[in-house]
Amino acid sequence: MKGGTLVTIVEVEGRILRLTNLDKPMWPELNLTKGELLHYFAQMASVVLPHWQDRPMTVVRYPHGVEGPFFYQKNCPSGSPEWIHTFSTGGTNYVLVNDESTLIWMVNQGVIEFHPAEFSAGRPERASYAVIDLDPTHPFGFEAAVEVALQCREILLELGLRGYPKTSGATGVHIYIPLEPQYTFDVTLALAKAVGVMLAKAAPGLVTLERLVKRRQGVYVDYLQNASSRTLVGVYSPRPTPSASVSTPVTWEELTRVHPDEFTVRTLPQRVNAVGDLFAPVLTDRQSLDHLASLLGRS
Repeated sequence: MKGGTLVTIVEVEGRILRLTNLDKPMWPELNLTKGELLHYFAQMASVVLPHWQDRPMTVVRYPHGVEGPFFYQKNCPSGSPEWIHTFSTGGTNYVLVNDESTLIWMVNQGVIEFHPAEFSAGRPERASYAVIDLDPTHPFGFEAAVEVALQCREILLELGLRGYPKTSGATGVHIYIPLEPQYTFDVTLALAKAVGVMLAKAAPGLVTLERLVKRRQGVYVDYLQNASSRTLVGVYSPRPTPSASVSTPVTWEELTRVHPDEFTVRTLPQRVNAVGDLFAPVLTDRQSLDHLASLLGRS
């Protein structure tokens, strides 16, 4: 189904938005419409926006829902409202999703996935965090990624660091290590690679650093995600999965008890109302890497 005719005019933060095709099924198998997706983001805006503030945004648009064609978009679309804030770098003019009106406007364009940059527009040469991206390859799945994530936690503690996990929304696990805003991406890349090497030594049959997909077996530690040009799906962003799952922060204690399909566009607002923003420390727990200078080749 590609249809959708319902239109409404709303005011968001004093700005008038014309929301179109609200009855369009974005997840046809779930009968989950564009209107429901917009409602999800309206409920989640106060939680989402602090994490995406001032971060150049790459999005994935699904004009006809998750079963139709999709495309990545980095440049701010032509004809955008004049109040949309942008940041230009490398010949690309990115949207900054700094307010609810911008967020709702983008979802109305058919955006499902949001991929914020790992740097702030105010400090493009400095990484906000290091990320450990655990990506299981078939036949390994989420349970294997969780096993490696727990081993990663122990390694980080041994290094004197705190990591905060979230589901990717698919089968992977992302661990964020928030940092003082003084480290380049060369440093965060070195940290993620060092952790990956330690994981591979600890679990040689389970963990791989192999870059070629056809040669991978196990849970791939994608340390190359630590680059200014790379992005991960943003926390609280929906994914185009059959369950309409959402990339969701979890506690270390519950990681072994949950499954990504539990956290969806329809269930997540209630969870956040109950447990709060479990990713809030990523905004404030800025850690130093100075004590790891020798490990990171900076001595």
